[in-house]
Amino acid sequence: MTTRRRARGFAKAGNLYIGHNRRRGTVVAYGACAGMLGVAAMTAREKVEQFFTGRLSSEVPGKTLARLISAEPQTKEELWVLNMAMHYGQGAVAAVIRGVASFYGLRGPFTDFIFIGVRLIIDQTLENWTGVGAPPWYPVGEQVIDLLYKAVYAFVTGYLIDC
Repeated sequence: MTTRRRARGFAKAGNLYIGHNRRRGTVVAYGACAGMLGVAAMTAREKVEQFFTGRLSSEVPGKTLARLISAEPQTKEELWVLNMAMHYGQGAVAAVIRGVASFYGLRGPFTDFIFIGVRLIIDQTLENWTGVGAPPWYPVGEQVIDLLYKAVYAFVTGYLIDC
């Protein structure tokens, strides 16, 4: 990297020069924070939908985390705590991937669209690995709901990371 490029604040990313100079820790922090805000937006949207449809909240994230850490929640409150920990924690960790993508120049709606798939892959892998979730061929209506909420998460997270 030339001194002139370094003086202008450009960072070398692979063979690309990117016009911002963030450190790795900052990229991780931006991704994790944006991911938690993306989960909050997804959850808010879900609560509005549940108010009108009467659909119950999923306990699958909490049960998945319980299996991963070999815990056995004794009450609904304990399961709710595990559910929120998995919900927000997984959203934060997954968004670090989106933060790294943004750092290396992959930004915008197309990248957000691809990120929907990344989030679904993480969800399905953990849920199926632990034996908690339904196989990927669960009912179409549930797939549509899952895709819509993951899209809200992905686009909010991507917008916050890219700006």
